[in-house]
Amino acid sequence: MDLGTFYALMTAITWGLVYAIDERILINVSPAALLFANAIIMAIVILPVFYFDAYGIKDLFNSGKLNLTLIVLTAALGAFANFFIFSAIKSLGAPTATVIEITYPVFVVLFGFLLFRAQLNIFFFLGAALIFIGSFVIIRLA
Repeated sequence: MDLGTFYALMTAITWGLVYAIDERILINVSPAALLFANAIIMAIVILPVFYFDAYGIKDLFNSGKLNLTLIVLTAALGAFANFFIFSAIKSLGAPTATVIEITYPVFVVLFGFLLFRAQLNIFFFLGAALIFIGSFVIIRLA
């Protein structure tokens, strides 16, 4: 297994654990409060890593105005995405919310096409259809 695959697998495992725990937390906490707490804790946890990263601050500020704008945009979108998933977990439960959220790769490819002209092929459309059908089947039969 290469390092990228390992990271992707660890992402899936940690998000699975996070969503399961978040479902429990969200019984007594609002999505906005959990999002705020996560932001503060994330800043505290990542600060030492960022401090010891010799290129981190230089890379950030030398990346150009467009890149800084995109960083702000993705941070804001990430905050909204987390708020929406917390709200979905609170409303639907983690398993159902996650099955719907699993459709996000379709939107990654779609926005990649719309924003950056990434190429689409028949496999994208086939995969997208299978993802939506699979999500529908899991939700309806669960």
